[in-house]
Amino acid sequence: MQILIYRNYKVNIFVLAVLAGFLSLGQGCARLRPAPGYGEEVFITHPVGGLPVTIRYLPADAPILPLVEESIRSGMEKAGRWGEIRSAFTVTVYPDHKALEKAVHKEGYKWLKAWATEEAISLQSPRSWPVFRDKYLFDLMAHELTHVVCYQTAGIRASRSSENAPFWFGEGLASVTAGQGYRRYSRKVLLRKLRSDRAFDPLSPAEKDIRDREKLVYSSAHYLVTYLIETCGEERVRDLLHRITLGDSFMDAFDKTYPFPLKRLRSEWESWLEMNEN
Repeated sequence: MQILIYRNYKVNIFVLAVLAGFLSLGQGCARLRPAPGYGEEVFITHPVGGLPVTIRYLPADAPILPLVEESIRSGMEKAGRWGEIRSAFTVTVYPDHKALEKAVHKEGYKWLKAWATEEAISLQSPRSWPVFRDKYLFDLMAHELTHVVCYQTAGIRASRSSENAPFWFGEGLASVTAGQGYRRYSRKVLLRKLRSDRAFDPLSPAEKDIRDREKLVYSSAHYLVTYLIETCGEERVRDLLHRITLGDSFMDAFDKTYPFPLKRLRSEWESWLEMNEN
């Protein structure tokens, strides 16, 4: 028997699945052509009322559909501080981690729970998470929606995001927006790790580091953006995104927006970490 913890109540997935089977016909969901096994044909589509979002999910995930929809509404409010959704997008709930990795072509990323582009969010079903609480889903959805908002606001294609939205900026902004500091190293621990491994580049982490040293990479990104916001304010982030919209490269947009050039960011940031490590 599998149990989810939602708003401090234990929810029996089997019981909800049975109930959902009777209720799903009245939910206004469009069932696609059924087919044996796992494939595109077995997904159900559900438009989120009042938002340009469609959720795609398998019948087994019907019990968590209201929770996913609520997390989207909550996440949209948080991500909206950086811009707006300009075109419709889809949230697809995949049944397990293996299916998610296959869908987003990120094999070996054991920590991965979701992935976003400018037009879609791929989500591993919370039913298959080793540990689940509704807060984790809400924070994750706010994180991924921040990516969607920034991609669409700045006209960035996810497949080419490294050109005008480097990894540290996109992931750091998403982490800060979602309030995921509790998942990162403390500033003191991060500074110690950076000092002990000078080969690691927080501004340009290697793909192997992203895959195998997720906490170090994301902690660095989180505090890089925290530094920019705490010292220069949120409005400059919006200015940066606007300059990218106008056609500037990330480096040019950064250099025009902040009081120091991008090439000095690491030294300025590490000095700030030293003064604010507690």
